[in-house]
Amino acid sequence: MKKLFLLLTITLLAFSLHAQEEPSWKETMPRHDLQFGIGDPALLFVADGNIGWGCRWDDQSADDWFTNDTYNALTLAIPTLNFEYRYRLAKWFWLGAAFSYTTILDHWNDCVTGDPVARTSRHFITLMPSVRFSWLNKKYITLYSGLSMGCTIAPGSDYYQNRNRIYKTTDVYFAGQLTCVGIQGGKNWYGFAETGIGTQGFIKVGFGYKFNKNTQ
Repeated sequence: MKKLFLLLTITLLAFSLHAQEEPSWKETMPRHDLQFGIGDPALLFVADGNIGWGCRWDDQSADDWFTNDTYNALTLAIPTLNFEYRYRLAKWFWLGAAFSYTTILDHWNDCVTGDPVARTSRHFITLMPSVRFSWLNKKYITLYSGLSMGCTIAPGSDYYQNRNRIYKTTDVYFAGQLTCVGIQGGKNWYGFAETGIGTQGFIKVGFGYKFNKNTQ
């Protein structure tokens, strides 16, 4: 009986020492995460009214309709540039902020003559607080989902060549990004890819850097 009691005591002591020696996630996983990515500006096209092609009438009197109807001859846009920072509050939970930028340029021509009529430009500047839930946390692989919400400020200008005038505008939109599935691959420096829906794009890819384990 004494031998059995001694064996159980030694076993429990060994498990206790092992549990004490096992490092916590704060000592093995980085707390800070910086990343840069690019995405498609599809939803910003919708917000800016770039849906479809064809003739339209400017806001003029009926007498001017047949001389002012125009079509979108060319649209240029850069991918959405996304800069993000996150801080790990728990092994699976991150809190951070995202900054995004893109611009859309449009050239409008006369429907009848084909001559250039107007040029428009929009700059979309987005700032959003964000949360992320990492549901797989390995040394080299992280799988996660996330949500960001904020606002987009869109200053722009419309230049009408036939009037030689520039009109300045500034619009404000609700901004959001739902990340359905994201994957990071790498230790400190890593590459990532995400799929979701929002102002940052349906698809987003890029790279990042994780740092500062708590070794206290």
